[in-house]
Amino acid sequence: MRVLIYETSHDRAKLIEELLKDYRYKTFTEITNGKIPTLSKVQAVRPSLIIMNVGVRAHLELLEKIKGTAKYSHIPIILISNFNSQEILKKINHMSNVDYLIEPFKLKNFRHMVERWVNFRSLYVK
Repeated sequence: MRVLIYETSHDRAKLIEELLKDYRYKTFTEITNGKIPTLSKVQAVRPSLIIMNVGVRAHLELLEKIKGTAKYSHIPIILISNFNSQEILKKINHMSNVDYLIEPFKLKNFRHMVERWVNFRSLYVK
């Protein structure tokens, strides 16, 4: 399974990559230090799952682009944030296949969430 990671921190991206590689997921990472991420990485990778740090507004804009594009709207997305934001919850409330994980979190909870979305996708999404 291919997992695309959008992250602002090299260290956190490396941690997520290592955790997922232990479970045999193939990871692709885009570090977005101040850059506005585009759909080009989604087009190139064709991920089964996207993990996205939503500490910056650009990532929320990318989330809206992905969910607004019929070709990619079925891809499950796990949002990771270090704050509990009502704005983010309101934004994702109407979106399908989106989970929200607040840091700090337990690694087993993260792994369970990843496995749940990958299994769901393999069973129901063509």
